[in-house]
Amino acid sequence: MGTTDNTGQSDFQPVFENRVRFAETDQQGIVFYGEYFTFQDEAVSQLFRDIDYDYDRMHEDGWQVHVANTELNYRNAAEFGDVIVNELRVAEIGTASFTVDYRAKRAADDQLLVDGSVTHVAVDLETERPTRVPDAFREGVTAFQGGLPDS
Repeated sequence: MGTTDNTGQSDFQPVFENRVRFAETDQQGIVFYGEYFTFQDEAVSQLFRDIDYDYDRMHEDGWQVHVANTELNYRNAAEFGDVIVNELRVAEIGTASFTVDYRAKRAADDQLLVDGSVTHVAVDLETERPTRVPDAFREGVTAFQGGLPDS
């Protein structure tokens, strides 16, 4: 279960680690910037599994998520072979959307590599229209990080 910092905001939680593969690097020998969007997406997918609300359960409950916005800020470079710790926290849950803050750090020295966020909109599977984020999802987030963010 997560804790909160002195502002009341939930702390980042590590959700998975990955070792940088050669195919994820560019000609300069560092992680190609676009790969971090994939890492961010995998971190969010792992969050869904960690709160026991994966994509299969979403579909069973009649909804899915669409990405509305994503942003990353590049702070430091990672290279082939580096282990990256991918962390996140749910920063906001609205009626039909939620925003997840993301950051990636190098495991060897805890150096911040990137930070940013991704906003998902809950969408009804049949109508393709925004729908309310289910209470069970909110409850999973509460258990994961020790409370809901202030929305």
